[in-house]
This record gives sequence, structure tokens and C-alpha cells, in this order.
Amino acid sequence: MPLANVSRLLQLLRQAWLIENFPHKLQIPRAWVWKAIEGTQVAFARINRMDPAELAEISAGGCDTAVPERTDQPDSEAIFELVTIITRFQICMADIDRIRDPELLKQVLGVLADMRLMYRYFQRLGQATGGVSQFPGLQDIVGAGKTINMGGAALTFAALDQAYHLIESNQGRANAIMSNSRALRTFRNLYFGDGGGEPKDVPASWMDPVLGEVTAPITAFNGTPWYINDLIDDQAGETGIIYFMVLGDDGGPGHYRGITGLVPQGFENRWFVRRDANGLVGTGEATVGLDIASVPFIGSVQAPVTIPTLPTVDTWVSWPTGVAMGSQGSLSILKGFNLVADLPTT
Repeated sequence: MPLANVSRLLQLLRQAWLIENFPHKLQIPRAWVWKAIEGTQVAFARINRMDPAELAEISAGGCDTAVPERTDQPDSEAIFELVTIITRFQICMADIDRIRDPELLKQVLGVLADMRLMYRYFQRLGQATGGVSQFPGLQDIVGAGKTINMGGAALTFAALDQAYHLIESNQGRANAIMSNSRALRTFRNLYFGDGGGEPKDVPASWMDPVLGEVTAPITAFNGTPWYINDLIDDQAGETGIIYFMVLGDDGGPGHYRGITGLVPQGFENRWFVRRDANGLVGTGEATVGLDIASVPFIGSVQAPVTIPTLPTVDTWVSWPTGVAMGSQGSLSILKGFNLVADLPTT
């Protein structure tokens, strides 16, 4: 629908932007890693874990040492494709005609459209989509044996530590932990309940409205920063979910082939695409008579039609993107634990 109440943006003493009054807390984008790809997909050939009993032979130098053939063969292929996240907004041309700076409205709504796409991306990551290649959620691509389901039990340090050490890429060190605020509060309450005070933290970069970019602590576990993504829903039965991740991909043969966001080549610094089209918006309906002369029916019928009365500028904002993971040793999940209670608010 066209922008309504446009006059609220026109008074001289008002701020130009439309302010999201209660924004979603979304810290994970600052740590997310993007990979530019050619074409529309990226594929990873994988082999299973090497058998410790069948690695290689120890030779004393004799020429008669038997060396079994152990040619590694690809066991599986993981394919991840680009999709398009898209939204749209409309501005009535009458509003554009009355504003000193017509581009102001497009700029205001364009920034909000960008926010919508960013929100939708990180919301999708936390959803079990059932997808495999076309932007699957993290729960869809986690490897076998890499999820702990606590079945409604209380969160414990032992469970957290086991889930953390299910990570095998990056020599077993996750470089990002992600959950919503309530799951993070549940973790922090483990310290408060044991009288241990605040949990550990590590330095991170934050934006301050006055000081600009500053260095301040962020909650950590095993030295890994814990980022909030409040677009992750609580799980069924008031339970929580936590993702332990290795972010980044060095492009090598392994141990460092982690999780990355995907964008087309050339979009590394320009994610969002805007396209304008002139359109018409109908504000009402009228009933008109239509004469129909065809066999076997000849006569007139009454048909409702939309009256196009308001010309508009439609803007489509799209983002070609996706997610990929080279090694399934880069992701583990802890879920199904009871969440800390939310007190009533006013």
C-alpha cells in the first residue's frame, strides 16, 4: 500500500528518518563472514572422518614393506545455492510532488527495506526450514551427532561444554556462539545461581551514540564471544537453542572450511538491489456491464472492476544471498533446555 501519513515526515522540526521504535537485538552480523561466488551455487566434495586404525604404515626402511592402497574418494557432495530475499514499498506520486526533496521518501523507506532483508536473513538461519541447498537453516545442515537435545532439562555447564567440544573444525575452537537474549540470560543465570557473579567476557567492538566505535566486553564461553540474535524463536515447550559455530572459509583442504554467507561476485560491498517501477493503485471498485457476444452465450453481465486512481512509484528491494558450510565439523547445537522465566513487564 502507498505510504500513509507522509506529512509526519515533512515538518521542519521533525527528524527525517522513520525510527524503528523497538528494534530487534541483532549482534551476530558484526561477526558474520561473507563469501562471494561465481554463478548461482557453490559445491563442496566431502570425505568422512579418517579411520585412526587405517591412516598410514610405519616403515623401518625396508623395500619389502607392504603398503595398502588407501585412495580417498569423495563420499558426499554438499551444494548451496543463492536465493533472493525481496521486499517492496510504494510511494504515492501526489506525496512525491508535494515534497521539496522527493528522494527523501525513497531514502527513508529504502533504509527500512534494507533492515527488513537483514532481519529476514538472520531469522531464516534460526529456522528449521527443511531445505538442503536453497538457503537452509542451521538446523537443516548440522551434521549427524552434532546436536544435543536436553529434553526439557535445566541447562548445565556440562551440557554447554560438551556441545562446545562437538566442534572439530578450526582445531576444535568455535569463533562464534549465537542464541536469542532469553537463552543467553539462561546461561548467565548459571553463574548468578552459583554465586559466581558475572560470566567471563572478551573485548569486542560496539557502536556508541556519542563516542562512535568503542571497545567493550561481550559475554563469552570458553573464550568465544556470544552474539544475540533475537530473531531466533524460543523452541517448543519454552525451551531454548544455542548454536556453536566456526565462521569463515579459508578455501583450503580442510580444518578451516566453516560457515559463510553467500553473495554473488561483485556484491561483497553492495548487497541490496533497488528497482523502481511506476504503477497504479485502485482505491475502489465499480460494477460495469460487459456485452458478451459468443456462442452459446449472448448477452450482458455485471462485473466488478478496480478503478486505478492513484499513480505510485513501486520500489522492489532484493538481496541475492544464501548460506554455505564446507565442513560439518563447523557447527554444533544445544537445544531443548528450560529457559529462565520472564517476569511480567509494563
